[in-house]
Amino acid sequence: MDLTLLTSVVIALVLTLVDARRGHALDSVAPPLFVFGSSYADTGNLSPTDKTQPYPWAKPYGETWPGAPAGRYSDGHVLTDIVVDILNMSLPTPFRSVKRNGSSKEPHGVNFATSGSTILTSSSMPSVSSQIDAFQSNIMSKYTPQQLASAIVLYCTSGDDYFFYLATSSSSLSSIYPLTVNVGKQISMDLVKLYGLGLRKFFVAYLPPSGCLPVASSANRYKGCNDTWTRSIAVPHNERIFKNVLGLRHYFKNGTILLIDLFSAFSAAQSEIGTGGLQPCCMGTIVGMRCGSVSRARALYSLCPSPNTQFYWDDSIHPTDAGWKLVGNQLQSSLNAIKK
Repeated sequence: MDLTLLTSVVIALVLTLVDARRGHALDSVAPPLFVFGSSYADTGNLSPTDKTQPYPWAKPYGETWPGAPAGRYSDGHVLTDIVVDILNMSLPTPFRSVKRNGSSKEPHGVNFATSGSTILTSSSMPSVSSQIDAFQSNIMSKYTPQQLASAIVLYCTSGDDYFFYLATSSSSLSSIYPLTVNVGKQISMDLVKLYGLGLRKFFVAYLPPSGCLPVASSANRYKGCNDTWTRSIAVPHNERIFKNVLGLRHYFKNGTILLIDLFSAFSAAQSEIGTGGLQPCCMGTIVGMRCGSVSRARALYSLCPSPNTQFYWDDSIHPTDAGWKLVGNQLQSSLNAIKK
């Protein structure tokens, strides 16, 4: 086994054990957390041996925390880590680990979020609906109705439907609006299904400003956000989610559904990070390569000297560890509202 991969696997096991010990003190008070979505929330569901998606298990990912790749699209923590820290919970176990270990029950919940997953069934990656099916088939019966009712759901897409559409279609941004409608409808259907399965407490995340993501701002040499992207993707998507959640609150008579405003949180955090601006810390050095790309043991990416001065980690859509922590600072009050 490759030394980097072996180190990453060992660290992942250690992190699981450490968090399990931390969780013993929280068992009596902390409800389980069930996570559905894609890379902003994924804490290790891609396989370390999957050569089609090697990046979160390869250098330089994880270099800030825990010091080696840990299955996260960041140099450190991601949104799920931030949520459990703010709410004083323990990290839910990645579903990949649950399947591998055959665990009978995970007291802290299960994370189904998988990098690359879409809301609609439109790519080679599993949809969020299939993650919910896995919860229903493999996990739900291991919890009592009372445990499910007290559990918290984190539902967070990273916008993969829109990026997949733009990458595989000859259509322009101006034609993407109908997709935002369909994505919004499916998110509502997913939440209704989860409610029907007995879950009662929900966080639903907005998209951040799409035009500020490196994949879009690269067209401006990272000098400013691409407002066309933001107006075409994040704005209509978030408006649709807002309207749908208002409607669902009437349906969820015995439930709570709260929005995580990543749009405002990213906007505020990007202005706080320091000198880094929108330029990512880790970028491919030649056309077609990206952060983490390697050829014949030679790194085809460059790294900034100080990730803590950059908001974005890679040349795709993902914040740094420092970026996510600043986002967390913006979300403190809205996340703690779930306890009321």
